[in-house]
Order: sequence, then C-alpha cells, then structure tokens
Amino acid sequence: MPFVSAEELTEIAENALAAHGVPVDEARVVARSLVASNLAGHDSHGVMRLPQYLEAIRAESVVPGAPIEVIRETPSTAVLDAHWGFGQVAATRAAEIAVAKAEACSLAGVAVHNSTHIGRLGEYVEIAAARGMVGMLFVNGHGGAHNTVPWGGADARLCTNPLACAIPTGDAPIVIDISTSAVAEGKVRTYRIQGKPVPEGWIVDSDGNPTRDPNVLYQQPPGSLLPLGGNVGYKGFALGLMVDVLAGALSGAGCSSPDARRGGNAFTFLAIDPRAFCGRDEFAAFAASLISWVKSARLAPGAREILVPGEVERREAERRQKEGIPVPDEVWEQLTRLRSPAPTQTSGTRA
Repeated sequence: MPFVSAEELTEIAENALAAHGVPVDEARVVARSLVASNLAGHDSHGVMRLPQYLEAIRAESVVPGAPIEVIRETPSTAVLDAHWGFGQVAATRAAEIAVAKAEACSLAGVAVHNSTHIGRLGEYVEIAAARGMVGMLFVNGHGGAHNTVPWGGADARLCTNPLACAIPTGDAPIVIDISTSAVAEGKVRTYRIQGKPVPEGWIVDSDGNPTRDPNVLYQQPPGSLLPLGGNVGYKGFALGLMVDVLAGALSGAGCSSPDARRGGNAFTFLAIDPRAFCGRDEFAAFAASLISWVKSARLAPGAREILVPGEVERREAERRQKEGIPVPDEVWEQLTRLRSPAPTQTSGTRA
C-alpha cells in the first residue's frame, strides 16, 4: 500500500477536477476537503471519493460552478439553493454565512437544499469554533439515499443522517462528527476495498439478517446499515429521525420518503455565539474544565488514555502529515490513471 503526501494527493485531485470543468477555486475547495478527511483518518470521505465525483460530473448529477442562490433570508437565517453544485462548496458557504449572521444576531441558522455530497461534517463546524462559536450541522440524504433500517425493521427507510458539533475550548475544540447509523456507508466501502469483514452490528442483508460481509451492502437486492447503538439502537434510530427533520424539513428538501427524486445532501447549519449567554471566554473555560474533569477518571482495564472527540483526528492528521497518507492499492491505481505522466510516490511504499 503506497503512502502518499497530502500535497501530492491534493495536486492530483485539483488537476483531475479542473480537467473535468470544475472552476479552479471550487476544485481547490473540494480537493482540500477530500485530503483533509484522509489526514484526519476518515478515508471513507477522502480521495477514494474522487472517481465517484468525476463520474457524477460526467453524468451531470454534479454541476461544477453552480450558483449558490439565497432564496429566503432574515437577519438571523437563510435558505440556500445550491443548484446541485459541489457539496463542499455549498457547506463551506453556509457555515460562513451562519457565522457572520451569528456575529450580529447571536444565534443563526442556514439551511441548504439541492446540494451534492458534502463530505466530512467536522470541517464545517470547526469554522464556527475557530470564531469562538458553537457550530452544529444536521444532514440527510435529500429525502433519498435510503441505506439504514429503522429500529426493528428489515427495509432501509433512512439515510445515515449524520450530525456534527464543534465546541470551542480556548484550545483545540471538541469536535463531534457521527452518523446516526451504526457507521457511515463509506466505512463499509473501505472494508470492501481492503477485502476485510466489517465488525458485527454494522450491517444486515436484504432480509434483515446480521452479516459481516461488506459486499452485501452493494448487491441486488442490497443490504442495509443498522442504526447507531447496537442493542440500544432505538436511540440511534430516534436521533436519525430528529436529524432527518432538522435537515430535510427546514431546508425544504424533504424528509426520507419513497417520493425522493435523487440523493445528495440537504442540511441545516446552526451557529451559536456564547457572547449572548455567559460570554465566549467563560464558555470556553467551562468546556475546557469539562475536558479536564472527564480525563481525570481512572482508566478502565486495558485502556491507555481517555480521549475526547476530535483528539484522535488531530493526532492522526499530525502523524499522516509527517508519514504520508495510506492509499489502498485499488484507490491508488484509480488516482494514477487521472494524472499524466504517472505520479511518483512521495513517501515510499509500505506493506
């Protein structure tokens, strides 16, 4: 498996996108988003998605350079139509608008429809945290992309319906980024690419029977993801319903239903400025003291450290920035075909 530098992967992605008619500024946003996901260890949202995006451009289901139109607005809210442009571009813009409005109004929300896949949620809520605000993001499959069963069901009725939240601490933020299904679909895809069975409790076959075979999710009839929570999966199911409404209904895209015309992502971004409550510094101090408190707990048998959400990703990004990003052979072969002359590996090859 080759280990490739973040800079080389970004260059490959930018050039490939530009060669498919993506404006330079958009190509840069999308490429950096994909590689940032790889750096954070979330390869399911990284450059493995690039061939999928390029095929979507060819199929005209992604519109490079699409305008982001404000169709409804108040001082503290906005609804945007992304006109099926790149999700990373639309999500970045939504976060920036929400943060700017929260600066003036303390609380702000921006909802977006007609957007394609936005990638890893954590990067967008971190935009708010970097400004001393809480960022929250709720995403559905635009009413479609059904791949998750309801609690007790055998048929997919929901999307993965992820949510994210970033909390400023005066230092590195707490960054929560989770799907309300047991796992993101892309995680299953990475196991399939690597030829490995998925952990128990992730997926079921088309009849609702548990399985560890990742190929089942992509067969016909397809299998489905389980809701988050294992034997208390009703909690993940409940969260999935909440996210579906907050993302689909508020944006006007619609909630999961048999009538959805296409997938993509609809989402709602919320920004909360602590200045209107206890103050930014005091809020960050409260959050920092919470981290100290939870880390003071005695370690459970076999545990080496207590980590809060976001720490693993930051450490992995630091390590991969130095050592290179591992790219599965199948994905690397696809990427090398996108660039001419053939690229050279920048960090050697490891088993």
